[in-house]
Amino acid sequence: MFRGLYTATSGMMAHNRKQQVLTNNLSNANTPGFKQDQTVLRAFPEQLLSAMGKGTAMQSGSQKIGTLNTGVYAQEGIPSFTQGALKETGNSTDISLMSEMLPVNPETGQKGTIVYAVRTENGEVRYTQNGQFTVDQDGFLRTSDGHSVLNQDLTPINVISKEFTVQNDGQITLENGASPGSLWIGYTENPAQLVKEGQGLLRWDGAEADAPQSVEDVPLLNDSASFVQQGYLEQSNVDLTTTMTEMMSTYRGFESNQKVIQAYDRSMEKAVNEIGRI
Repeated sequence: MFRGLYTATSGMMAHNRKQQVLTNNLSNANTPGFKQDQTVLRAFPEQLLSAMGKGTAMQSGSQKIGTLNTGVYAQEGIPSFTQGALKETGNSTDISLMSEMLPVNPETGQKGTIVYAVRTENGEVRYTQNGQFTVDQDGFLRTSDGHSVLNQDLTPINVISKEFTVQNDGQITLENGASPGSLWIGYTENPAQLVKEGQGLLRWDGAEADAPQSVEDVPLLNDSASFVQQGYLEQSNVDLTTTMTEMMSTYRGFESNQKVIQAYDRSMEKAVNEIGRI
């Protein structure tokens, strides 16, 4: 009896976790460059039951009853790095990445993604796909949360003012014709190793040798010239209709497991109060 109670409880916990992920996706639907998380419900490893008792076959353990599933759990949210829709803003500091323009690697059949490099307040290098930048009072290009946007030398970019242009390959030209370099644009074929840290930042969690490298150093991208688009902003890739549908389905799953637990509770109440008297 208690085994079913534990199974239903694990189902409630899994659906609750999935609902939290969906809620976070929905709340960031209007966040530029946000990548929605996807959660998968998986079953715990099955257990094989064998009959035990008198008899040669039973004592040897050869009489199998069947398998038993002990519940489910929700995997951690896995970001989906598909590109969101582009919105024209006309702002020089809005610079959208163009991941959809990347070619497919013919050797692996995979299509990678591209990211910007930024430096946080504690001096660490992180990545982002949010191209909504600003210019601070000293003329440096920063993210909306104040992190320094880096050029190809991994140093902060000083654009002096908002009067600058960015070519599709990331090359920056100031109003006076000078160039502070190019935006550092990194490429990786394994975006699953990019872990969210909040504030639109991504941390590489894989092997250092496989970390995002500059598009200039990727032979696959030698013929590609369109990595960014100035004056455009990438919207989140959250599908509102699908998210709302999944939230309702998850709620029903949570409610169903809750009713199972209530049924077990009533059964145990009868076992204690009624059967116990007999």
